[in-house]
Amino acid sequence: MQVLLIRSYQLLLKGLARVLPFPRQHRLIGAGSSQTLAAELSRRRWRRPLLVSDRQLMQLQLPAALIRDLEATGLPCSVFDQVLENPTIACVEAGLQCYRRNGCDSLIAVGGGSVMDCAKGIAARVGNPWLPLRWMEGLFRVLAPPPPLACLPTTAGSGSESTIAAVFTDPQRHGKFAIADLKLLPRIMVIDPMLMLGLPPAITAASGMDALTHAVESYIGRNGSAWSRRKALSALRRIHRWLLQAHRHGRDESARLQMALAAHEAGAAFTRTNVGYAHAIAHALGSLYGLPHGLANAIVLPEVLRWSHPCCEQQLAEMARAIELEGSDGSEQGLALAFIAWIEALKQDLGIPATVAELREEHIPQISRCALKEAHPGYPVPRLMTQTDCEALVSRLQDHSDNCFR
Repeated sequence: MQVLLIRSYQLLLKGLARVLPFPRQHRLIGAGSSQTLAAELSRRRWRRPLLVSDRQLMQLQLPAALIRDLEATGLPCSVFDQVLENPTIACVEAGLQCYRRNGCDSLIAVGGGSVMDCAKGIAARVGNPWLPLRWMEGLFRVLAPPPPLACLPTTAGSGSESTIAAVFTDPQRHGKFAIADLKLLPRIMVIDPMLMLGLPPAITAASGMDALTHAVESYIGRNGSAWSRRKALSALRRIHRWLLQAHRHGRDESARLQMALAAHEAGAAFTRTNVGYAHAIAHALGSLYGLPHGLANAIVLPEVLRWSHPCCEQQLAEMARAIELEGSDGSEQGLALAFIAWIEALKQDLGIPATVAELREEHIPQISRCALKEAHPGYPVPRLMTQTDCEALVSRLQDHSDNCFR
């Protein structure tokens, strides 16, 4: 009965995703495209934007040119730079106070997924000051429209600039939660590879694997459409071709642009299909141990695919063909296993560990409960897990060696 209820709910979401009126975004894409944003905002009559970023990016002066452009265009810009790696409710509330204190009317997010998610949370609270952020958890609970938001991603991973969702950490409940609503889709997105040229290799690796996880989980999920599958496969092909290049040659402008486009396509795919168990377990690990989301996804993904394989062999084989992999015997099973092996080899080339050094045996039941609570009923996974299944999978992520990942 529980399986029937879960699958029925997911079928309802699949039908809903096909008729929802996703808003159209204005897109600025290409090297130097961020330099045209100020003029676009002025044309749209945005008057006093709040720029949301983090302290590291502000210290690197990455938003400095945009701030100068805004001021030169007559748009005084306030700055909120207290975004954490895993944004919390308190972080959103601090941003809300900064927005109100400075009389802002719009938002600009310059940063990775955490920054863009935090900006979405601030916008949701501005538009709905009587609703706590936690109340808006789930689907379509952002009742009143938020102020307009522009997103300039500085990493190629989360794809948050193209999604209707945002994820937050609740330290009091020791977990993460998501809000999702069409009103949260940014009005403007800017993909400028020049903002990503200085990314360290470790961040390039983790964010790239985050985009890969989005593409894979949207493709193998039961709620995919022809459109989402095309987007996911396009993202996969770009990642296969360009991720290692961007990791090894960080100032390769073409590689940075292609990876940014991959993250955008994967984000567009999963915002219409949802994700899967890799994300749910990664969120639980991130909440408990502070692991960056992309890194956690990368560690978890192969184990989830191995467990899911019996129910998504055809989809895994199709992805293998899309990047021209060869199976051991040319069969669907051989291709599916080759695809999982490719992900593991890619992780190794990127220097991503296979296990979580911080993971403790006594935390495994808690992590599994949190992951399944997040995943059920909304994640249209190809194969449903029980608590026992999840605990067995998470236990395989333990590091039993003397070489700990720090």
